[in-house]
Amino acid sequence: MQISARAPAATIRSPWLPQVPGLARALRLHQWTKNLLVFVPILLAGRLDEPPALFTTVAAFIALGLIASGSYLINDVRDLPDDRAHWSKRDRPLASGQLSVGLAMLAAASLIATGLAAGALISVATAGFLCLYLLLTLTYTFGLKRIPLLDGLVLATLFTLRLGIGIVAAEVRPSPWLLVFSMFMFTSLCYARRHAELAQAVERGETEIAGRGYRTVDAPLVMALGVGAGLGATLIAVLYILDDAFVQTFYGNKAALWALPPVLFLFIARIWIKCQRGEMREHPLDFALKDPAGLALGAAALILFLLAWLGPAWL
Repeated sequence: MQISARAPAATIRSPWLPQVPGLARALRLHQWTKNLLVFVPILLAGRLDEPPALFTTVAAFIALGLIASGSYLINDVRDLPDDRAHWSKRDRPLASGQLSVGLAMLAAASLIATGLAAGALISVATAGFLCLYLLLTLTYTFGLKRIPLLDGLVLATLFTLRLGIGIVAAEVRPSPWLLVFSMFMFTSLCYARRHAELAQAVERGETEIAGRGYRTVDAPLVMALGVGAGLGATLIAVLYILDDAFVQTFYGNKAALWALPPVLFLFIARIWIKCQRGEMREHPLDFALKDPAGLALGAAALILFLLAWLGPAWL
C-alpha cells in the first residue's frame, strides 16, 4: 500500500521538476535590464522622489518583465527548428531538450496573463501599452523578424514602447525628443547586433543568417544605416537640450547637459568600431555592461545628468 501511494506522486513530479532549471534559463531574466527604460521618463521629469509615481513605475517594470519573459518562451517555440541548427542557439533549453514545448507554452500563458492583469491594476493606459507591446512582439516573432532592415525598426519601436509604458504608468509629460532619440539610438544598436551576426556568419563560411533574411553581402549597408542612426541620435540629444531641457525647472545646472552629446557620440563610435573589427560577439547592450570603456562612458553620462539635476547653476 505504501509503495502504491508513493508511485503516483513520483509519476506526477518527474516530468516537471527536471525542467525547472531549463525553464528558469528560458525566461531570460537577465534581459529584464532592458526594461529599466520604464524608469527614464520619471527620472527625466524630476519625479523620482515621488512615492506614488515611483510605485506605479516599479509595478509597470515587473508587469513588463513578466510579459517579456512569456514572449521569449513563445519566440523560442516558434524558432525551434532554426535554433536547433544554429551554432550557439542550439544550447537554449527548448532547442537542447531541457524544456518541453508544453511546459514552455503553459508558463508563457501564465506569465503574460499575470503581466497584463498587473498592468490593468495600474491604469487602463498602462494595460493598453502593455497589450501593444505584446502584439508587436508576437508580430515580430511570427513574421517581421524575417524582413531585413524592418526588423531593426520594429525592435527600436519595442524599446521605445518601454519608455511609453513608463510615461503612462507614472503619468508624466512625454518628451517628443526622448521618444525620437530612442528610435534613432536603438535602431543603431539593433543594426549593430545584426552586423555582428553577419560577421560571425562570414567567419563560419555561411552566406546568410538563418531565419533572419539577411545575407552576408548586406553587412556594409547595415553598418552604414546603423552608424547614420547613431549620429542621428546624437543630433536629437543636442536638439533636446536646446528645445526641451532648458525649459525644465528641475535642472539646477543645465550647462552640464552639453557634455552629454560627446559622451553619447563616443559610446556609439565604440560600439561600431568593435563591429568593424569583428569584436562584437553579443548584443551591444550586453557588451556595454561588460566593457570597461562602455561602463565608464555610462558612468560619465550618469554623473553629468546628476550634475545637471542637482548642481547649482554657477557650476
